[in-house]
Amino acid sequence: MNDIISCDYLIIGGGAAGCIVAKRLAERTQGKVILLEAGRNDEADEAALYLDCLDQQDEHYDWGYVAKTVEYGGGFSIDYARAKMLGGCANHNDCAFLAPLAGDLERWRTAGADNWSARWMERCLQRLDKQIRVESSPVGTDLSQAFIDAAKRMGIAEKDFRQNPGSGTGWFPLNVEGRLRQSSSVCYLHPLNQLPENLQVITNCHVQSLVVDNNKVSAANTDLGRIRVRGETILSAGSVNTPQILMLSGIGPAQHLRDMDIDVVHDLTGVGANLMDHAAANITFELYQESPAWNLTPCESTLLMRLGQQCGDPDILFHFVLRLREKYVSGNSFKHVAHGVKIAPNVARPRSRGSVKLKSPQIGVAPEINLNYFSDPEDYDMRTMLGALRIAREIGNSDSLKPYFKREITPGLEVMSDRNLESYIRETCETVYHPAGTCKMGRAKDADSVVTPDLKVKGIDGLRIADASVFPDMVSVNICNTVMMIGEAAADLISGEYKLG
Repeated sequence: MNDIISCDYLIIGGGAAGCIVAKRLAERTQGKVILLEAGRNDEADEAALYLDCLDQQDEHYDWGYVAKTVEYGGGFSIDYARAKMLGGCANHNDCAFLAPLAGDLERWRTAGADNWSARWMERCLQRLDKQIRVESSPVGTDLSQAFIDAAKRMGIAEKDFRQNPGSGTGWFPLNVEGRLRQSSSVCYLHPLNQLPENLQVITNCHVQSLVVDNNKVSAANTDLGRIRVRGETILSAGSVNTPQILMLSGIGPAQHLRDMDIDVVHDLTGVGANLMDHAAANITFELYQESPAWNLTPCESTLLMRLGQQCGDPDILFHFVLRLREKYVSGNSFKHVAHGVKIAPNVARPRSRGSVKLKSPQIGVAPEINLNYFSDPEDYDMRTMLGALRIAREIGNSDSLKPYFKREITPGLEVMSDRNLESYIRETCETVYHPAGTCKMGRAKDADSVVTPDLKVKGIDGLRIADASVFPDMVSVNICNTVMMIGEAAADLISGEYKLG
């Protein structure tokens, strides 16, 4: 393969974290920085840039992945949208922008993110606040306000989540300005013709593998040619594509690589393991009247709470969704329903773990994604979801929402026992599209970790990872804000602005 260009820093993946890493390194160093994105340029693309204009499964903007809900036996497959464009999933989502909770970051440190101090993380989050416009109190519909009122009747305090993250109910903070998404590409890179001279952004460029010479990444093979790297390569391709690229490069679990006829460069068992996601289930309701038109997003209001009376971070996050989509519900549950909504709780801190594996040694073949929902040995995830659905029912039958709700559609009032509700959950569970942890951060002696706290890939020089795949544990909220924080933190580490310890 012919060399086409060289650089000091190569960032692979122009998503929520990658755009930030690229821009910050170009600002803080004199080196040549190249950002590669496999998808299209989002600039001047209204479908990508404006909220609620893009179908997540549009083949021009999405990888078209499918994921199994259960790895072995039973379960079903679901569409697993992953953005394929500059800006990544921040140009693909509903723009919920919740900062990670202090307890989430403390669990990270316990899990091996040594020296990720609260003060440093706060500085990273403050930089996001300065760079990204957030609508802290969007004007929502009366129906969403009724959901908030129902939660308040249960003793849940209303709050501004931007100013006071944690348990409570209120409006989702949204990273938008008007209807314009405030993705990392919009806020850090646009306009592309005014980037620093030492930063080059290349879109529609697929990385096929990394080149490792003398235990150091020296280049990346792409469909446009080979790009040489004098300094560091940073993988920011996300929790699905980052482990895929590593494994295609011979970095990963040795036996799996041999099964794929890939030469083993470095045996790293944690690559592709530890997949975490927020699994959700729904209580759906038919409305007496047409669902109100939402202002920016169908998910306007939320509720974070903890089951029982224990103190601690919330273990459930609710999305109140002003539309129905018969995506995972079998049969014709919504066939005769003109207007409806869903109350969709998810397990905020799941203990189940899935995996990302190769199906082929070819980059163009989608990897095998096993979400493995509700598989934790202690059955914590299922017990939490059962409690969450009962609370969702209580909210739906509250005096605040009764004037709007005609009847419960799914699972239906005949489904009341834990056993029947558990069957319903397993048969209809959804994803909130928050994959994380497939190259998790941990201490050097942790056999399951892929990167050390400085985000360096264990056993390979000149290679770091900066995206949601490094999460050592799941955060309790929607992950976009946290992924951007990872981008800021990675830039600090690479440029030397922050030194661990």
